[in-house]
Amino acid sequence: MALHTIVDSSVLVILSTVVLPTLQHTLPSDVTYNAGVVEFVPPPGEGEPKAREGLRRVKRIIESNATRDLDVLVFPEYVLNDYSLLTYVPDPALNITPCDTPDYDFITELSCAARSRQLYLVIHVKEKVFCANDAQFVGHCNVSGINTYSANVVFDRQGRVISRYRKTNLFRYEWYSVNVLPEPQLATFTTDFGVTFGHFIGADFLFWQPAQALVKRLGITDIIYATYWFNELPFLTGVQLQEGWAYANDVNLLAACASNPSDQNSGSGIYAGRLGRLTAVISEELHTQVLITKVPKRAHRRQEQAPPVMPATLAPPTPTPRLTKLDLQRDYNVDIFKTRLLTVNFTAASETLCYDSQFCCHFQAERANWRRSADHIAYRYRMVAYSGPHTTVQRLETAHLKICAVIACTNNELYSCGHIFPTGVTVGYPYYFSSLQISASFMHAPKRLIMPTSVDGALLPLPVHSFEWQERERPNTTDVTIRLLSPKLDLLTFGIWSNYFLEKVSQHNLDPVRRPTQRSSSAAATVVVNYSLLITVLILLVPFVQCFRH
Repeated sequence: MALHTIVDSSVLVILSTVVLPTLQHTLPSDVTYNAGVVEFVPPPGEGEPKAREGLRRVKRIIESNATRDLDVLVFPEYVLNDYSLLTYVPDPALNITPCDTPDYDFITELSCAARSRQLYLVIHVKEKVFCANDAQFVGHCNVSGINTYSANVVFDRQGRVISRYRKTNLFRYEWYSVNVLPEPQLATFTTDFGVTFGHFIGADFLFWQPAQALVKRLGITDIIYATYWFNELPFLTGVQLQEGWAYANDVNLLAACASNPSDQNSGSGIYAGRLGRLTAVISEELHTQVLITKVPKRAHRRQEQAPPVMPATLAPPTPTPRLTKLDLQRDYNVDIFKTRLLTVNFTAASETLCYDSQFCCHFQAERANWRRSADHIAYRYRMVAYSGPHTTVQRLETAHLKICAVIACTNNELYSCGHIFPTGVTVGYPYYFSSLQISASFMHAPKRLIMPTSVDGALLPLPVHSFEWQERERPNTTDVTIRLLSPKLDLLTFGIWSNYFLEKVSQHNLDPVRRPTQRSSSAAATVVVNYSLLITVLILLVPFVQCFRH
């Protein structure tokens, strides 16, 4: 693997490439395709300066030697414009090549760059849509006549816009300024190398629509994911979630994330389902990095071999490497879990922990002695079990979760679980896990996701060859077991995470006291715009009212 570096004015750009055939596109008959994802530092500022700098950086990557012979290149969320400088995006049905129709601001230059480099380009923008006289937006158009969307745009090798996706599940403050469509989109596009992709954005990853629907309803086997992910322990750090999701669905996943560690953002990778990650990065430093690899097509997956199982030996350095500068959220759901603290010096544990009479988690763990200096500090461990709808995903939406796991804590109090020891603390381990097995029975449901979840001190999931995952179907349940195959020292999370997707209408930005029973999210955004307009008008009228009174 070759490594190319470009010194940018604000960030070190790392371009990782592999040796590929010269100027040769992948054919439908080929068993792999060449994919790249970009972990990207968002430009500072807002408006035109932000968009201009973002476009400069993006074009520099597209036109670099690192992207030579790529079939598809993916950028993350929030790399170009913001909501103070929106852009129109051509309807894919019109087969417009903006490079030949310079009416689309920076979309035109991206179209030219994709055509020049002869690759499929997926990039996220802030889109504006004139909806006042459009029948499809009746009842879902802002009073201004313009809706705003968080959108992916896909260009083909000729620079044509061939697909567009408008984000369905907005993240917190987006609800103040962004619309969603009345019905979620399932966006796909088919390439000249014989692969059909589905794509979505950010928080969409945690919901049935569109993420799971693309896989389960349409049978899409290759997914593109642009995100600005906020890492959260113990279950939802970026690479941990991406690899677990791809593994559970057995799909290829191309995930590109923004790099802003002080704001909790990092974690990009390319994954091949049950074969695990092909390449991935999560970092505590600002950096732009292009991850490139060959991805096995699902139709030819059987020709690819999983990584060999490593010998059961343990010889890491002491102390082990850790990521401490990446800011992390904590999952407050843990506070309502059923938990049991394992003793400081436990070497064997066999426990059954039930959240209620309907859901029980079975744990078997063994630890062996490991060298440790007297000035080292070690994590404590808790077994946790949960089942029910009284949780949220990233405090974004209510979710029905079922979870069995062993998680790390910085002390014996529950509130310390989901935190890590800060920089300056030397972490060591008097014991390592020589074996660990967790199992539970999960009720059948038409819409559910059950996946392995694990993460270590470097905030990376355990490689797929280091654990065994078993699912056994019964008449009303699926029995799931995850078992550690290799000794592990620096374990932060190990277990089973599942989401039984709820059917609910988002209530974001609506009065919590007077919420309607049914309200579309786009209508909610319209309500906010209407209220804002009313307040503005009232403020403007105050001087005139005062003059009239005098």
